[in-house]
Amino acid sequence: GEGLTWDLSADGRKVLAMVSSPPQVVIYPTGAGEPQRLERGGLENYGLYGRWFPGGDSILFLANEPGRAPRYFIQRLAGGPPRGVTPEGTRDGVLSGDGRLVLAKTPEGTYHIYPLAGGDPRLVPWLTAEDILIRMSVDGRSVLAARSSGVPSRVERIDLESGRRTLFR
Repeated sequence: GEGLTWDLSADGRKVLAMVSSPPQVVIYPTGAGEPQRLERGGLENYGLYGRWFPGGDSILFLANEPGRAPRYFIQRLAGGPPRGVTPEGTRDGVLSGDGRLVLAKTPEGTYHIYPLAGGDPRLVPWLTAEDILIRMSVDGRSVLAARSSGVPSRVERIDLESGRRTLFR
């Protein structure tokens, strides 16, 4: 199908994608079946990030409403409009493997952990503007990140509690 591929479902049966004209999230089956187009709600544009939640019943993606800065939204596949879950201006984020947290960069360049069940965000002082997040661990305790400078690229596992960095690759 057309569009930018965001993610493959855990069972390998669906591909999450974003088409740009008109902007919309589409779920393509990897086998027989018809594409599913999700309700856009009041969203104007989508960003380059979209991920499946564990269980495959919801997705997280970056988008913006007209006249507003991008932020992360959750949308259930069963229907209904997307729901914003981070403040405006958040970007460059990742979803925890258990689907309970989003780690994202603020407009000021700091990283915060946003609990999706509610509660206050938590600053992660160990991450810098040079860190490019790759994936968060299932338990949300660490993140894989590369630095935007340096060749060859070095991927590190960063403990989100202590800031300890260890070479991953």
